[in-house]
Amino acid sequence: MAKRREKGDGSIYQRESDGRYVAYARLENGKKKYVYAATRKEVAAKLKKLQKEIADGKVITAKPETVEMYLWNWLEGKTRIKETTYHNYRNAIQMALPHIGPILLTKLTSDHLQKMYVALLIDHRNRSVQLVHIILKMACRDAMKRKKLSSNPCDEIETPKKPGEKKYEATALTYPQCQKLIDTAKGTQLECFVVFTLATAMRRGELLALRWTDIDLDEKTVHVQRTAAYLPDPKTKKHRWVETTPKSESGERVIPLTDFALVALKSHRARQLEQRLQTGSAWIDKNLVFPGKCGDHFANSTIQDQFKKLVRLAEIPDVCIHELRHSSATLLRRRGVDLKTIQKILGHSNYAITANIYEHVSMDDQQEAMQKMDDLFSPGQTKM
Repeated sequence: MAKRREKGDGSIYQRESDGRYVAYARLENGKKKYVYAATRKEVAAKLKKLQKEIADGKVITAKPETVEMYLWNWLEGKTRIKETTYHNYRNAIQMALPHIGPILLTKLTSDHLQKMYVALLIDHRNRSVQLVHIILKMACRDAMKRKKLSSNPCDEIETPKKPGEKKYEATALTYPQCQKLIDTAKGTQLECFVVFTLATAMRRGELLALRWTDIDLDEKTVHVQRTAAYLPDPKTKKHRWVETTPKSESGERVIPLTDFALVALKSHRARQLEQRLQTGSAWIDKNLVFPGKCGDHFANSTIQDQFKKLVRLAEIPDVCIHELRHSSATLLRRRGVDLKTIQKILGHSNYAITANIYEHVSMDDQQEAMQKMDDLFSPGQTKM
């Protein structure tokens, strides 16, 4: 039986106990990683593959841990992300853990993920499950950088999608419907809020975080530089408004104000000053343009309920607050405003986002186009 010889990295020797051939290579952390085979030729091939993987940084050197352990540690390391982003990551991880949490990270496969997505799509919408996929993909990519994974199992499967689920399409109100909503809102706490949303196409969170100092009445502009999100407090678990910067750099923008928005704004300012005097010392001075009754942020349930009531009274389609923003952009597009300008007003980070939503041709536009074609070919019409 051959004797064991060990001269250093890359040495091949035959083990006396069972006759198998052994070789090893040294990892970046100084530890050895062994390969085994029945013949010298086979172990030499394995050693060559191992050495290449080490050189390419694909060999796992971290201590074994479960997917659950890794994901929570990964999330806690994300100290520079916004609280809103942290909340989204946390929700996605909580959705995934019942399915893949106990699995060792190094044993996680695309089959595990595919099985999880099939289960999640039973009770969740495409968008929610796709967000889980995106976040897991990021986490696994970071695991590769830290030598915890040799490859990303998320790369091996397509973005999960529930067959037959229609893509959500926001409802856009027509001009008469918008005017009806404005008329219905007159004299209510949401009068200026409705007008201002239609006039600026701002997001609800941007409006609820808006300060009077963000508005320049002389220049007739509004500076969007923060947004508010309704999130649970990690300690108390109760929801509260959290202010942060806009979703992207393009989200911070200056929007010109229309005359009808300025008229509504000035009347709103006067009513707010009266309300502040009536409230007295109970008023919380945050200088908000659209506060609740005591000057603090609007209660989320209150603004939702009040808006739904206005929609019912106006007898218009059952839209949510966000769809006022969509309605505003749609009206601009139908008036011939170019998509690049609409992108700037909306604060979209990417032109493709705006184009994907507003470049479509409406049925009314199609009917108008076909009418022109009918006029062209109808008897007695003047031809081109």
